[in-house]
Amino acid sequence: MFAQFFGAKPQRTRALERRVPPPYLRDGEFEKVPTYTAYPCPDADTKPKTLTRHLFFYGFFFPIFWIIGIAIIFSSPRPSSEWETGRSEEEKQRLLAEMRVSELKWAKRCLYAMVALLVLIIVSVTAFVLIRR
Repeated sequence: MFAQFFGAKPQRTRALERRVPPPYLRDGEFEKVPTYTAYPCPDADTKPKTLTRHLFFYGFFFPIFWIIGIAIIFSSPRPSSEWETGRSEEEKQRLLAEMRVSELKWAKRCLYAMVALLVLIIVSVTAFVLIRR
């Protein structure tokens, strides 16, 4: 009665009720589930997540972090003693080079963000002063 009032079609509900789900298999008659191999997502970021990456993102809330991120451009990486255990010298150098490239990329982004913020502040203050005259 309510269904007819709101415009439902009773013949459709009856057709859906007639459909019966397939019978379930009895115990022990399960199909084997195919196995899948894990492939990395092509868009996955395989670069290391560095300190400057976090400083860049948190800089949008507290821009002082961008200044700290910019300072990393001028510093050299120093790995901790735990980081060096269990790795060959060649692997240490390769990982350190990858980390440095990633650190510099994010440090430059911190620099660009800070410059953009300063330009925005200068333009806003200049426009405010000119409008007030």
